[in-house]
Formats: sequence, structure tokens, C-alpha cells
Amino acid sequence: MSSPPTTPMSQASTRFGLDSSITLDDAKSLQRRAVERVKQVSTSQNILLFLVAFRILNALSVKTFFQPDEYFQSLEPAWQIAFGPESGAWITWEWKNHLRSAIHPTIFAIVYWIAAGVSWVLRLPPSYRADLLVAAPKLTQGAFAAVGDYYTWKLGERVYGTGSNEAWAALALTVCNPWQWFCSTRTLSNSLETTLTIVALNFWPWQWSLDPKDDDGVDENGLRRSEDQNAADHKSEGSKSDDKDEIDEMTKLRRCLLLAALACILRPTNVLIWISFASFAVLRITTHGRMLSLPWDGMQIWVHISSLLLLPATKKERLTLLREVALCGSLVLLFSTLIDRLYYQQWTFPPFRFLYFNIAQSLAVFYGRNDWHYYISQGYPLLLTTLLPFGAIGIYQSLFPPDIPPQYLNCSPFTRAVKYQLATTTVLVPLILSFISHKEVRFIYPLLPLLNVLAAAPFTTFFLPAVSPAIPRSSRFTPKRFLLGMLLLVNTSIAILTTTSHQTAPLTVMTYLRSQHSKHYLNQPPSGFLPPAPSTMTVGFLMPCHSTPWRSHLVYPSIKAWALSCEPPVNFNVTARASYLDEADQFYANPMKFLAKTLGDPPLSKKRLASWFGWFTDRRRVKAGFGREDMIEADAWDGREGRKTWPEYLVFFEQLEPSMREILRGSAYRDCWRGWNSWVHDDWRRKGDVIVWCLRKQGVKGKRRGFLW
Repeated sequence: MSSPPTTPMSQASTRFGLDSSITLDDAKSLQRRAVERVKQVSTSQNILLFLVAFRILNALSVKTFFQPDEYFQSLEPAWQIAFGPESGAWITWEWKNHLRSAIHPTIFAIVYWIAAGVSWVLRLPPSYRADLLVAAPKLTQGAFAAVGDYYTWKLGERVYGTGSNEAWAALALTVCNPWQWFCSTRTLSNSLETTLTIVALNFWPWQWSLDPKDDDGVDENGLRRSEDQNAADHKSEGSKSDDKDEIDEMTKLRRCLLLAALACILRPTNVLIWISFASFAVLRITTHGRMLSLPWDGMQIWVHISSLLLLPATKKERLTLLREVALCGSLVLLFSTLIDRLYYQQWTFPPFRFLYFNIAQSLAVFYGRNDWHYYISQGYPLLLTTLLPFGAIGIYQSLFPPDIPPQYLNCSPFTRAVKYQLATTTVLVPLILSFISHKEVRFIYPLLPLLNVLAAAPFTTFFLPAVSPAIPRSSRFTPKRFLLGMLLLVNTSIAILTTTSHQTAPLTVMTYLRSQHSKHYLNQPPSGFLPPAPSTMTVGFLMPCHSTPWRSHLVYPSIKAWALSCEPPVNFNVTARASYLDEADQFYANPMKFLAKTLGDPPLSKKRLASWFGWFTDRRRVKAGFGREDMIEADAWDGREGRKTWPEYLVFFEQLEPSMREILRGSAYRDCWRGWNSWVHDDWRRKGDVIVWCLRKQGVKGKRRGFLW
């Protein structure tokens, strides 16, 4: 049975497969008018500007804590690069052992330089300068996230056709995805890796993965051009020579490979994605059957024999790809090596050391083990949330396309080939990463744009009849409209909850500490009878390591802080590694013993003179409003390893409060601030509010928040 004829525009069916009252001409005219209206009011530039504004709003609305790497693998080394080694940045063991490329933090170091320069030119007060330094990386990453959204839409257009419903669906899916709202604007290397990957895929020569044909268009280098360029050439006679704005295939390939190489330098595991796509371009697995006779009389067996062939790319395309991979890879590697030489002050190769420490020495296991099915049972559900069914269907239909696909979807050989490659990659990469014991959702984050493109087709198939202006309104589509509204509501609720309510205290406590520093350490006393403000403010964090941001949010160099560390057992033998306990583990095993050994006896309260004159003086001081008269000064900590001292501010989770009340009974510490964190937490050490105790008598500030406020 032959399939119905299709139109070039978006492969629309004669009746959309839905309503026999809609003819081909009606459907085409309605769709064309709708597409033209969209093109008139929203060009590519307008879409990009909208996405930039949208993601900047997204970045500024994120008030929750997710992963320590958001700060300690990007902003802390960036702070050190921008403001020097004595600026108080926390440099973790990965940087000390040269596991990370300095390219990513260098980007944010430039952002810090610019923000500091702007604050100096505008003569901003210290508190405003601090707020600008905190916000600048967020705004930068918001712009990166917008570029990723934009090129997800453009990849949808390459796969399904310009102006196609599926391309617009891919844009809608990435904009409304809760994980995108939660993670894309965070300064994780995975977020930038995702943007680089999807931008590079837009320049990838997908047409090289198809069998060569006699009518294929080629450029001046003899390389097959993309289908959209071939279509442009056939619009009018002589357009091939008149169109001077088109980018030739060699330039596109170099852009793609440069971006891909940069992504692989940031995250070495990104190479798995590009190995997959390169294999489709230069290799093909061919399978043929053969009947073999068995030793037993009259018995035979049919055997499938598979072999690799250097198809479908042409010989020139394969040589070009190999040459450009070597060239672009070498350029990016040289650039990365020079940046790392400047940062580490010695020659090093972080990708190799990353693989050696995390795989050969299995140090990644120190941060947790996960089940083999983690990416299936948790990874993809968290990435796609409510869109998981459409993503699963999209992968299945791309790997096993139906004989008669929906009539109004683009089902050209090019579309089927690209979808097959995208689907195969989204299956193979998690499968390979599943062999590594330590797993995280963000490790497969670069696959999310691919999943959005694949999910766009079944999403369009299911919801297009309910929302398309080309189809008459009918009550039979009401359940689908209601379901679409519910999906949007659920996605929005998840995004708001995870970015404004769940685990907010690790960020709000840093805002509180900065405000305390501005109030009591930057402002001088209003009158001469009060002592001057000390030069440093000391803070101690009795929390699991990396539970809060650090210098990127403390900002002020005169805030001297210490926290419990959790350095992994680097270069330990098997026996020593089995019994190893980091500083945080030692503290939580016996808080009283640890504090007595590490900090000694806590400071005691100062006794006041029991006199009328002393009471009158206290009243004058309180009325003056400075509030430092009850502060017991503590020694500053210089950031070096060794014995710590009792700070002026102690920060810990509510779970530890009973132990701290027992340990500090009779000391000078009092409740100063309490901030809402979360309702539940998978780490028992991080349960409850975040509490600040300080060496000052004052009422408890901060209160628990209710649901969604």
C-alpha cells in the first residue's frame, strides 16, 4: 500500500490524518498563512532576543542550591584568577591536582574583571559592588543558556524543515522544560558543555551520513551541501552564484569541530557524543544472511553476518573530516594547554589527569555509587519530567520508524537519518556512562536538546489537532487541550518550586553574612564612645563540605571563613582508603570531641558591671544603633590548614542544633539568624533550617517559610 503524497512545506497530509473535511489546498493555504504570520512577527533575531531576556530573568530568579561544582569548579578558581591568590577563594583538590581545564573559569574571571571595572567607574558603594559581582556570572550564564535554546530550535528546523510545527514544538519544549529552568543558568561546566554541543550540531554535516546520489549538490571543495542549501539553489536559476551570504561546508565543519573540541576539553566525556556522530558519517554496519550446514545430518542454520564499510561519506569527505578533526582539535588543545600553563604555572594535561584520577584511581566513587540503571530510572525522568513519554516514543520511533508514519510529519530520508543518529546517541552515551560507578543527571545533560528534538515529533502528533488553527474546534479535542494546560501548569510549578523554595538557605545565609559585614564592619561607629569596627569578620561553617557557595558569594576579602573539608584519599593505598575519614565525617561522628580537639574551649560571655551607670551606657549604645558593644571578637583564620579558632559567626543545619546547644552551653554564642531550607532532604546532615549563632546578643532573625512563600 503506497503512502499518501506529501507537500514540501512540512510534509502536510491531504487531510492531516484527522478530519476528512480539510482538503489539501485548504490545509496548505491555512498553514502557509500561519507560517507567514509567524515569520512576520518573530524573526530569528527576535526569537534570540526573547530567549536572552527570558534566560536572564531565569538566572536572576534562581535562589536555590544544587551542586557545589556550580561554584567550586568555576567561580572559585575564576575569583582567584581575577583577584589573586590572596583573595580568599577556595581551591579544591581537583585544581590542586590539575584535573580541570582553566578555560571555563577564565571566562568568568573576565566577567569578574569587567564587573569590578564597571563598579569602579560608577563608584558603586561596597554593598552594590558585592551585589554586582554576585549577579554578573548569572547574567553571563543566562546568555549562554539562551544560545542553547536558540540552537535547539534551529536544529529542529534542520531536522524537520524551516517553519515546521515540530521545530516550534522543540523550542516550546526547551523553554518549558523544568530542568532547563533549574539548571541551564547555573555556572556548571555541564551547562556550557550543553550549549557548545547543540550549537556544534547545527554545523555538523548531516548529509554526509546519507548515501551519495548523482543529483547531490556540491560546493567548490567537492563536499556535499546540506539539503536546505540545495533547496535554496533550486529556488531560481542562478541563485547558486548570487547568494553570497551562505557559509560553505568547510567553514561549517570547522565551526562545528572547534566547538566540539572545546566541549570535550571542558568535559572529556563529551567525546562519546562526537564519536557516535562521526561513526555514522564514515562507517556503516551492513548485515547479510547466510545458510550454514551443521555437523548433524540435514541440519542447517541461518546466520546473520555483520561487517563495517567505509560508507556512506565519500572518500573526499572522510579525508576532509579526518584532516579537520586533527587541525581543529590541535588548535583547541594548544589553546587549552597555554591557558592551563598560565593558570597552573607548569605544563599539564587536565583531560588525562581527569580520567586517571576518576577512573584509574576510582576517586569518583568517594562521592557516591549509583545503581546501573540510574540514567534510565532517574536520569531521563529528571531531564524530561512530564515530557518523558514523548521522549521515549520519539527515541523508539526514530530507531524503529513505522511503515506508514503520520501523514503530516516530515518523513524524508534526511529527517529519518538524522533522527536515527540522535536517538542512537541518546541510548549509547548513557549506556557507556552506566559502567562508571558515580553517576549524576548532569553528566547526560548535553543530551537534553537532542531529546527535545526527538520528542517534538510525537508531541506534535498528539497535540497538533487540539491547537492547530487549521483544524476546526471540536469537543473531542478538549481532553487534549486540558492535558496540555495541565502539563504546562505542572512544569511551571516544578520550575518555581525547585528554583525559589527548595534548598534556599545556602544562598540566603551568604546574603545575611554580607549584610552583617556591611553593617558592622564597613560602617564606623556613630560616636566616639564605641570601639572601632574590627578589620575582619570571622565565620565558621559546621556543615557537610561545600554546602554553601564561598568567596563568590562572601565577596568581601575581610570576611575570613573556614569550613569542614572533604578531600578524597588521593594517592592512598587500598587499605588506607577503606579506613579514610575526611574532616566532615570526623566531625559528624563525634561533634563534641572534634570541636574540643580542633577549636578548644568556646568563648565565654563577658560579665557587665552591675551599676546604674553601666545600664545607662548600654541604653545609649543600643539607641545609637550600631550594636557592636556585645560582640566578643574572635581571631581571624588565614585559610591555611591546621587548628581553627572560634569565629564570630557559626553556621550549621538545624539537625545539629541539639548537639550545638549541649556543646556551647554557657558560651557567648546566641541565635542570630534562621533561614528556611527545605521540607525534605536525602542527606540527614542537611535536614532542617540553616542556623547562624553569633557572639552578639540579639533576637533571632529570619523565620520559617510556609509552602511556596
